[in-house]
Amino acid sequence: MRWLGLYLRSRRVPLALTTAAAAVAATWALWSVFAETPTISPRLLSLTVMLAAVAFTHTLNGADDALDRTASINWPVRRAGHLVVTATAIIALLFATATTDARFEPLALVLRDTAGMLGLTALGAALLGAARCWIAPLTWTLVTVLPFMGPSPNLNMQVAGWLVQPAGTTAATVCATVLAVSGLLAYTLRGGPPRPAAETAPDH
Repeated sequence: MRWLGLYLRSRRVPLALTTAAAAVAATWALWSVFAETPTISPRLLSLTVMLAAVAFTHTLNGADDALDRTASINWPVRRAGHLVVTATAIIALLFATATTDARFEPLALVLRDTAGMLGLTALGAALLGAARCWIAPLTWTLVTVLPFMGPSPNLNMQVAGWLVQPAGTTAATVCATVLAVSGLLAYTLRGGPPRPAAETAPDH
């Protein structure tokens, strides 16, 4: 399993996991102290999921573009596995609070928001590169958490504000699913765009 350890270190996964865990812990602590209800609000859940997903952006590419495209490694399978494990890690961090006084719930909402947000991040990585893929999830989340973007019977609002719609909202679920599948396919098949040589050159 030495290759796994090398892979995780080269992708800065331990740092990303620590950062994501810190974001979840900070939200949990603030809600525990200041809120009177146990269920963390959908807006805070959205922000937390976004921060956790963004924490993993730099794990979506390695230091060497040529190595990431070598035919000797089945990169599509590895990239797909990377996303699935990342989603699992984020969901596990959120559900570690299930038995505490402040909880991320319901499960359907956590799964929907995590899948859609990570898919959006992966789609950004495939189109813009890992260094810039945080732009889309950050922008969409900041728009979604605005006061007028709450639960709505309007279809357009349900799509635009899919992150904060109640669990079981069909339009929000479809939007999240489309983002998740599109991001998974785009990142799995393409990886990221080639970077300038200056960005991948070793430090001296």
